[in-house]
Amino acid sequence: MKFAVTIVTYNRLELLKECIQQVLSQTVPFSYICIVDNHSTDGTSEYLDQLAAGTETVFPNAGKPEFHILHLPENIGGAGGFAKGLEDLGKTDCDWILIIDDDAMIAADYIEQLQKAILKTNYLAYSGTVTTAGAIDTTHRRFIQCPRLMFYKPVPEEEYAKASFEYDISTFCGLLVNADMVRKIGLPKTEYFIWFDDTEYCLRFHDQSRILNVTTAVLNHKTAPVGSAPVISWKNYYGFRNAIDIGKTYSKNPHLYMAYIWLNHKAHIFLDTFGLLLGNQKEMRRYRIKVYKDVLKNRHKKPDGISPDYLPGSGYKS
Repeated sequence: MKFAVTIVTYNRLELLKECIQQVLSQTVPFSYICIVDNHSTDGTSEYLDQLAAGTETVFPNAGKPEFHILHLPENIGGAGGFAKGLEDLGKTDCDWILIIDDDAMIAADYIEQLQKAILKTNYLAYSGTVTTAGAIDTTHRRFIQCPRLMFYKPVPEEEYAKASFEYDISTFCGLLVNADMVRKIGLPKTEYFIWFDDTEYCLRFHDQSRILNVTTAVLNHKTAPVGSAPVISWKNYYGFRNAIDIGKTYSKNPHLYMAYIWLNHKAHIFLDTFGLLLGNQKEMRRYRIKVYKDVLKNRHKKPDGISPDYLPGSGYKS
């Protein structure tokens, strides 16, 4: 059984180094390591070239991995980066592909724990437990709560007391997918750019397999704790836009879903407009109104990659 991993990185060299070290420390080694550099400008490119050219890197219990370094000429977002990585690894003879960002630190026995589950079960996708700042982050593993309005519910924390549990939707934070399935269903949608590309991908194979989370496989997600994110950012435009595309494609009642989206976004615009009249958080509310209006204006269009109005790092700063 051959395992591969694809890591997407952008301007986080120190995190990437730690992530790679964890990947190289697996008790069940990876045969292939594909690192997608999303046009970094912080020395990542040079570091990766040196890493791939080195001959001293070995696994604790097996030979050397085959490194695949993909330097992208422009930043095509997480969605594009994961698509490139999965496409590359799909051409190898690997059996399973782990998908992670550069801030995902997998425990040394992460693949070992998942392999044990693979040998006993017949799922096409597996995952482990995501922790942030020492606490379980339930937002990465979700159930479909309402297939008409495309509501999702995090798997409750008490489920993590079990050895494993089934669920519907995973982020790409520690998701292990069957390589033959990837070759069959295709790649994540590059046109999403960022956010919800993982949700759409899980929905695409949902009729073939649910996902099994193995709770003893643990991943430390080195990011800000849940609840500390800004109330609105440039990323929200892509999240709202891509969620609409998912609803139109996978909802049990797309017309009802689109009516809900229109009413929901209009309600948010009204509430923020009212907040402006009260003089409350004016800058944030103006930006959020713009995001909702732009999403509604473009709701009948297909996602088309990066938007010049919502470039990474642009917009409201909390």
